[in-house]
Amino acid sequence: MNIDRRVRAKEFMQLLSIKKDAFYNKVKLGEIEQPVRINKKDVFWHESYVKQKVEEFKPKDLACS
Repeated sequence: MNIDRRVRAKEFMQLLSIKKDAFYNKVKLGEIEQPVRINKKDVFWHESYVKQKVEEFKPKDLACS
């Protein structure tokens, strides 16, 4: 059985190389899904979803180099 680890917002932002405002704007616009909420302050995304989004948002011109 493979269990997804939890990725917090700070790590997600670092992987996407974007700042907090840009990150939460993407969440607000629905480009990034809402996090899983355990309580008001404890939120995360599953690692498999984060990997998918990092690939999706990766600059296209760098992939061709």
